[in-house]
Amino acid sequence: MGSKKTYNDFPAWKEFQAYYPEEFRITESTQPKEEYWEWDEYSVHLDRYIPTVNDKKVKVLLVHGGGGNGRLMAPMGVVLNGLGYECIAPDMPGFGLTEIRKPNSYDTWVEMVNALVNAEVKKDGRPVIICGISLGGMLAYHSACLNKNIKGIIVSSLADTSDPRVQIQLSKNDLLGKTGAKTLGALKSLTDNIKVPIKITTKMWAMANDPSFVKKLKNDKVGSGSWVYLKFLRTLFEAKPAIEPEDFTSCPLLFFQPEKDFIIPWSISEPFYDRLACEKEMIYLENCGHIPIEKPGVFQLKDKALSFIQKIEQNL
Repeated sequence: MGSKKTYNDFPAWKEFQAYYPEEFRITESTQPKEEYWEWDEYSVHLDRYIPTVNDKKVKVLLVHGGGGNGRLMAPMGVVLNGLGYECIAPDMPGFGLTEIRKPNSYDTWVEMVNALVNAEVKKDGRPVIICGISLGGMLAYHSACLNKNIKGIIVSSLADTSDPRVQIQLSKNDLLGKTGAKTLGALKSLTDNIKVPIKITTKMWAMANDPSFVKKLKNDKVGSGSWVYLKFLRTLFEAKPAIEPEDFTSCPLLFFQPEKDFIIPWSISEPFYDRLACEKEMIYLENCGHIPIEKPGVFQLKDKALSFIQKIEQNL
């Protein structure tokens, strides 16, 4: 990768491993291969988990949310890789190690995922199952609306960020939630190019249920400790899917709700989930927080995700 940065340059992720159950941790033998994918005006960093025998019918794309990065998706990447699945975890523009050359929007995220899915399918013909946590959940849905190569969706949230009630729930405080979207829309010519710390915009204290883990997350300069363009937040609040949920039948969806998620509780995702016309299933993850890493929920997620993926493979 030449002079490109790697996660060895930003080792905060190594401190996260102790919070994950053992089989979900990155070790010397399970460390992902790092690469960069050139797309549009972005050099996109990818973590790629390649199994020893890479013969499954599908690949899994892991997408993070706001204040995260691809390396934060490691628990899913490690465990699914151990089950034989190739997994790709990109750093979405504005986060992680992905290099950006202009203020990015949420639309950029959707377009990038769509392009990455097509690039992966072009390589070997294998379709993709997309898994998203936090804001990555709705990103997964928005992407599946555009791309028939996505054969399944696994998400921990479906927060409709264009809904004022959702904006209030996601924001650090009610005042920001009630006024943020309108203010950014009215002043976009002045504010789009401004960057702010992600931690001043949302309930960062609730990213995880272990305070010591939250503290480490906040110190991650390429994750929860990073800065975000106001253009990204404005377009996030304006985002609408290409297909309304009542008309979406492209692929099945598995919804997993962390039982102790205080950023995006079930009441926030339920209205959108109920409207979905596709084959769908919802499960609670016992004892899990916003980033699902606690027992027994994380093992419930592993088992359910595996059966969901295998069922899709049987129908290909």
